Amino acid sequence: MKLRDTFWLWGHPEGRYNHNIEGFGCPHYSRMTPMEGCLYLGISKTFMVPCDWPVNRRQYNKSFSTLKEVGWEFFRKMKTPELIEDYIQEAKEFPNITTVVFDDYKGNMGKHDSELLLNNLRGVMDRLHNNDVKRLNSWMVFYTHEFGVDKAVDDEFRSTLNLFDGIIMWNWFESRYKEIPDKFEIFKDLTPNNRRMFGCYLYNFGERKQATGEAVKWQLDFYREKIMAGEAEGVVLHTNTMADLGYEAYDACLEWMAEHGDDEVDVPTLK
Repeated sequence: MKLRDTFWLWGHPEGRYNHNIEGFGCPHYSRMTPMEGCLYLGISKTFMVPCDWPVNRRQYNKSFSTLKEVGWEFFRKMKTPELIEDYIQEAKEFPNITTVVFDDYKGNMGKHDSELLLNNLRGVMDRLHNNDVKRLNSWMVFYTHEFGVDKAVDDEFRSTLNLFDGIIMWNWFESRYKEIPDKFEIFKDLTPNNRRMFGCYLYNFGERKQATGEAVKWQLDFYREKIMAGEAEGVVLHTNTMADLGYEAYDACLEWMAEHGDDEVDVPTLK
């Protein structure tokens, strides 16, 4: 397959962060939809993450009909785990729905009763894997600042990581991107039985400003190296909601994709 076929978009409702909503430092007005974001970035998979905005999932799923794979965020619904049945039925109508993603899992565990959360998670995983429609995969967001600090905490969290099919490693603070190689070695140790992907921010949410082209290219080069080595299987680009604003990180990503997107890559066997 081509390298671009391993890339996903982290999709948000269009306009989700316009005019500095939630204080992330973006004062501008974007109109780019998730589907347009995929087309613009030259990729064919998306995770759709409403971030508590009300959306009509069926309308978005219809717009995604030409994409190879689609996944929807579910962690924000973990207090009502029975809602996973709706997602399973949507996968019946839209065959390119293949997965469910759990955003900010560790960071938001404190908002839940821990025992109930784990029980709900086990039930959701069972339904994703065992239902009358098809097996759906699960991915979890895991930030670099959430591991590699206290080994005892990491070891305790392993049992939760093991419940997910795949884990996506994200670096929230762009200024710390040079730490990614060391963090990845710890990440591999924590995920020996999981599929792995990387997240790449094209806007620096962690420090509330534009991302730099230099940091984006550095990350994409590193992630490409690991995909080619079979240590990870893809990259998730974040996000469509700043893609049409002329920001340098998006231009850098497009230049990088033009250079490397059509590189041939074997389907990875994780090491």
